[in-house]
Amino acid sequence: MILLHCFDQATDLTQFTKTLWQQKIPHRVRFFQNEQQVWLQDASQFEQAKALMEALFDPNDDQAEQGYKTRPDQSSHSSHAFKAQAPRPLNGATNALLRGFTKAPITLSVMGIVLLVAGVTALGSNLTAVAGLSFFQVVINSEAYLLGGFDHLFTQPWRLLTPMLLHFSWLHLVFNGLWWLDLGKRIEGQSKTLLLILLVSTSIGANLAQALQGTSLFGGMSGVIYGLIGYIWLMDRFNPPKYAVPQSIIVFLLVWLLLGLTGVFGFVGFGAMANMAHMGGLLTGLLAAIVHTFGLKLWPMRR
Repeated sequence: MILLHCFDQATDLTQFTKTLWQQKIPHRVRFFQNEQQVWLQDASQFEQAKALMEALFDPNDDQAEQGYKTRPDQSSHSSHAFKAQAPRPLNGATNALLRGFTKAPITLSVMGIVLLVAGVTALGSNLTAVAGLSFFQVVINSEAYLLGGFDHLFTQPWRLLTPMLLHFSWLHLVFNGLWWLDLGKRIEGQSKTLLLILLVSTSIGANLAQALQGTSLFGGMSGVIYGLIGYIWLMDRFNPPKYAVPQSIIVFLLVWLLLGLTGVFGFVGFGAMANMAHMGGLLTGLLAAIVHTFGLKLWPMRR
């Protein structure tokens, strides 16, 4: 496409665009900031379109710097009608949000669901809401208690995944949310399908690992975060690097994992951590990277 001309926002282009279509000149009018841009599909029709434009508009108008104005013989009421119908440009924040969602819909959608669940469950305080998402079943009578075992997963398989949506403090939510947004966008930029596969597999691996340690109420996306880190680290190590995660970040998260295993966070008042979920997610992510790398090396021989 080629830009024909930029017109002032007040200019009525109705007759001009109608004339272009009558002359079989494909074009598009785009609104950018406070102007209207007329783009031609075929560059070879530029001179023809320019001649039509100069026949309809006065290039010697005093305000030509702001774009050609309509000739005096064009009705002023049509110009006002056009101004009323012109769409209002979206503000910068809305545009940024739409661009971000277009680039990473899965990452942002999951983050939105996590925030919604945090609000509905009151960060774990609303046990009635938590009961439908926890790995183990929660029974609420005069007292609340958990039912152990895994038989319920055959009829309620969503519990293999939904604990990742639960968070029990703002610190817990912000920590996991920021890591998810960063790592999720990196992977989704390469493949949306891959991100979905990793999200599901690392969540199941993390939740099963934590559940095997004993019956407890746990939740959070930490296992998924460690799964993504494990996957990215191994993929970039044995394949051409494409995720560009600084080595210092990977080292920080691994040190954080080791500190959690020592129990130091509970000692300083941070509360108990689902360490087995972290380990389960990490191992699942590493396994996914091995499978992916092995598959990539076999693929050329199959073609």
